Amino acid sequence: MLKSDYKIVFISLLLILLNSCSEIKEEKKFVIGFAQCCNDAWRDVMNSEMQRELSFHPEIDFQFRKSDGDSREQIRHINELIENGIDLLMVAPNEAEPLTPIIEEVYQSGIPVVLIDRKTESELYTAYIGANNYEIGRMAADYIGTTFKENAQIIEIQLVMSISPAIERHRGFIDALSKYPKLKILNSFEITWDLDYFDKSFPDTLNKYPDANIIFAHTDLLAERAHKIARKYGRADSLLFVGIDGIPGTGRGIQAVEDGILDASMLYPTGGGEAIRLAISILNNLPYEKENTLETIVIDEANARILHNQMKKVFSLQENIDEQLQVLNTYKLDSRMQRIFIFVLVSSLILAVILGLSLRKSLLINKAALRDLEFKNQEITKSESRLIKMSEKVKSATQAKIDFFTNVSHEFRTPLTLILGFTDDILPSKVINKGIQQSLKLIHQNAHRLLRLVNQLMDFRKVESNQMTLRASENDLISFIKNVMESFSSAAERRGIDFVLLTRFDQLDLWFDIGMMDKVLFNLLSNAFKFTPDGGKIHISISEDKFDDKVTVIVEDSGTGLSKTDASRIFEPFFQGENQQMLGTGLGLSLSKSLVEMHAGEISVQSSSGKGSRFIVSLPFGKKHLDQTQIISDSKQVASGEMYTENTWAFETKEDEIENGNAGQQILLIEDNKDIQEFLKNKLSNSFQLVQAYDGKDGLDKAKELIPDLVISDIMLPSMDGLEITRALKTDLRTSHIPIILLSARSSIDHQIEGMNTGADAYITKPFNVQFLFAKIKSLLLNRQVLKESFGNHIKSHEIEFGVLDLQEDISPIDLEFLQKFNSYIYQNYTRQEFQVTDLCEELNLSRSQLYRKVKALIGEGISDYIQRVRLSKAEELLIEGKLSVSDIAYTVGYSSPDYFSTVFRSKYGTSPSAFRKNH
Repeated sequence: MLKSDYKIVFISLLLILLNSCSEIKEEKKFVIGFAQCCNDAWRDVMNSEMQRELSFHPEIDFQFRKSDGDSREQIRHINELIENGIDLLMVAPNEAEPLTPIIEEVYQSGIPVVLIDRKTESELYTAYIGANNYEIGRMAADYIGTTFKENAQIIEIQLVMSISPAIERHRGFIDALSKYPKLKILNSFEITWDLDYFDKSFPDTLNKYPDANIIFAHTDLLAERAHKIARKYGRADSLLFVGIDGIPGTGRGIQAVEDGILDASMLYPTGGGEAIRLAISILNNLPYEKENTLETIVIDEANARILHNQMKKVFSLQENIDEQLQVLNTYKLDSRMQRIFIFVLVSSLILAVILGLSLRKSLLINKAALRDLEFKNQEITKSESRLIKMSEKVKSATQAKIDFFTNVSHEFRTPLTLILGFTDDILPSKVINKGIQQSLKLIHQNAHRLLRLVNQLMDFRKVESNQMTLRASENDLISFIKNVMESFSSAAERRGIDFVLLTRFDQLDLWFDIGMMDKVLFNLLSNAFKFTPDGGKIHISISEDKFDDKVTVIVEDSGTGLSKTDASRIFEPFFQGENQQMLGTGLGLSLSKSLVEMHAGEISVQSSSGKGSRFIVSLPFGKKHLDQTQIISDSKQVASGEMYTENTWAFETKEDEIENGNAGQQILLIEDNKDIQEFLKNKLSNSFQLVQAYDGKDGLDKAKELIPDLVISDIMLPSMDGLEITRALKTDLRTSHIPIILLSARSSIDHQIEGMNTGADAYITKPFNVQFLFAKIKSLLLNRQVLKESFGNHIKSHEIEFGVLDLQEDISPIDLEFLQKFNSYIYQNYTRQEFQVTDLCEELNLSRSQLYRKVKALIGEGISDYIQRVRLSKAEELLIEGKLSVSDIAYTVGYSSPDYFSTVFRSKYGTSPSAFRKNH
């Protein structure tokens, strides 16, 4: 066994012994100081409850001080407790005003302060626990007001009005008396701390008010003393005595009520145990409430005996608990001593076994370590060989994939060229109708886009394989940039984007490859237009840095911007940032960086989320950085930008445009791709009313405003995705019934399950068959119509008396709950003549138009028609019963006049109410 092993064993045994010994005497973890304001029976109960609760917390060192009603003495006690180093101060303030400064000082020093029973004039304390003295005062007034039916003349015996309980009890009592005009306070008698003064002066008050019939005292003790004085003067039997405290125990408040000395007492719980538990929660950083109000009840002859007996049982149980705790502490001490003895024996045995086996174990470990080292060395050698082979295979496979995609991309160019050629020839023709022309424009635009992606992929492959050759000539940079900007001017004008070139130069000659820089600038502008909202800005600025002999071109936009992480990786090949609303190949900026660097230049980005982006391109003046093979003789050329233009046949579409089709059913289409919007508009607008939205938030707003018959939504949208829209619509009472079709390029089964779990009625992946989409729309609308008719039949056949639907159809819980509430409210109120649809709107918290559309969509009937039918159905039953006259029946079912009832009845049944009764 190694020397270090011996040390570990020795230290472990020592720790075991120390741990066992430390259990014998548990050190106090927290020190709590309690400054009690005075000594009386009620506070004796509080102190006993605290001591009993503390017996369960041996980690608390509890320091108790009692001030006997002297505020200066209590302040001295608090300072003494602070000097002793307490962790928390508990105070029952003797008086509010004198104690406020010292308690604020303690609280601001960082020591938690818990106020018990009484408050100060400040809110600077950690927590308060006690009864609500204001509510107790109100409760006393309510008890007197409801119990004493005659005119009541009240004498109020108040505590010293410098303490918060006296102030709040008096205020609550006075406020509650305003409800009882027969109750009147004759005199409010404020006592001093000297009760002998009360015994001497109270008889004068009784004699002064011979009509007094109620004594309300702020404590049971005062009420009992008042009773004793009144009995001495022969007036006890004519007075009602009400006190506050309800102290349990022999000879105290509850027994006073039971013995008839007091007519009632408002229970004023002491909260001693609760105060200790609150203090421990604060010290242990557990959740707690600042204001902790203890519950109270009225104790009168009806419950006094029960409460008294229950409290006797509680006291008995508490005494048993105290005895059990003493026995338990004795057992704990014995158990700890026994554990120490067992630990010593077991530790000695373990040490002997370890010492006996240590030598053999050390030898085996050394041999095993040598074998492991030899085996690991062989494994490392084999792994290195495998990694080399795998690296070669991966490199070969990657190269094969790149070659494959390059070859396929190359093959795309021929058919794309033919498509573009045919569309260029056909589009100018005036013979083609508008619908076919729009389709051809869409084909032309997307063919241009695909061709640009193919060219981009091929350029990237050339750069990767070092086959891209720089062919630079001297050109006017200003004219070049203006020419490229022309390709985007119509899009900028259509979208209201501030698109300008900012420079002090009229001409600026620079050596660069026109084709390469055309691709760089077009990529930067394409990204700017893609992520800049309508009405935003895209500025191109050109400046000269004579110190570094460079020219700087900056493309700045007010778009969505990039996060710090995305900005650091934006030029990596195939990188796509967090903004997934506009997916691309991730090649454009990487290719642009390579082309700029081939010019010995630099490209960088400055951006932050939500604040736009600045792409900075720096190119050197002159041609010193160019090889002779990279220079061509042609100069002063400018780029046309045509090879990358995809706005030749742009659609002019208004975002709020609504196509009114032949049918009355309305479909909301939420799609950010304007080409797909135009395509679906052409296909659907002849059969449906089509409402268009181009971002998620606008689509959700339109759905809530218009309540369409069906919603078609893409998933990847600006501002809010399709899944969020679906959840919002399906959980909103106004729109929960609307069928929703999700369109998405995400075709995996997990994505489809996710879409359906949000509540969507269908999930269709792109590219989709438009005939399948059309069939799915008609199927969902037809199913909704069948469900609507089924709901209507259920409601029509239902018994009027119950007004509760029992629908077993395939309906969402939110719609079922709405129908139940709608139907129930009508059956409860249809008999009222003033019952109107506006009452339903208020009950269901919907506007009139929203409620009408919701009900019409679910049951296929207007609200007024449904109320009318409910009334007539009930009238039919009453006519057949024959117990009421036609006029009485008209008023019973909610009609304002019998004539109007007869007119409505005849319009439905084809006969008058009287004739109907006769025939049935």
